[in-house]
Amino acid sequence: MAPKRNKFGMSKDEAMTRIKDIEDPMFADHLETYNLAVRGMTDNLKDHEVQRKGVWALALGAITQPRYLIQAGAVEMTIKSMAQWPLDERLQADGCECLRILCSKSEGMRRALAAGGIQSVFNALQQHSEDNRVQQEACGALSRFSQKDTQAVLAKGGYENILHTMDLFANYSWVQMWGCQATTQFSKLDPKRVEGIEGYSKIQATMKAHEASEGVQLFGREALMTRPVP
Repeated sequence: MAPKRNKFGMSKDEAMTRIKDIEDPMFADHLETYNLAVRGMTDNLKDHEVQRKGVWALALGAITQPRYLIQAGAVEMTIKSMAQWPLDERLQADGCECLRILCSKSEGMRRALAAGGIQSVFNALQQHSEDNRVQQEACGALSRFSQKDTQAVLAKGGYENILHTMDLFANYSWVQMWGCQATTQFSKLDPKRVEGIEGYSKIQATMKAHEASEGVQLFGREALMTRPVP
């Protein structure tokens, strides 16, 4: 019996195969691999298994092939999948991770902002306030977005969310590093707000607690350099 095809074209079985190709080194260096994976996800948007596996695979591929993924439409696909399956903690965490990585490229950032990426991350934060990984990955994504649209992130309470996540994961140096990076951006825009919620004091405490982390020390110093001189 031939595999069942949905009305859009690619069957679920084929979509799962195309998504799995991302894990195969023989296919990972080819743009068409990501084109087909995104197409499979697009054609099976309402299939939870396809979306869950797909977003995970996109986040994996983004580490080594971000330009291919951006060109294939992975940014938009990730945001659509997050909107379709808001209650899936793993999918939301993987989605935030994928956006954080792809937004390190200017085209990825442009596409994410145009498709509503910031709101997608805030939705994940609010929906999964007790999920540790969602909180961490959302913090990283918001820090990345703050580098391009600081006002939009700040207006939604993004800095307060980031500081809260830093408190929750005080021992995680990468979370603290993201917080330092975000503080620099928010301080350039609204230093009084940063000062008012003790953002600079938080950075100083973080640097003291993570003296062995080069990232925390580097980005912490950058954040403190934006502090207004009394």
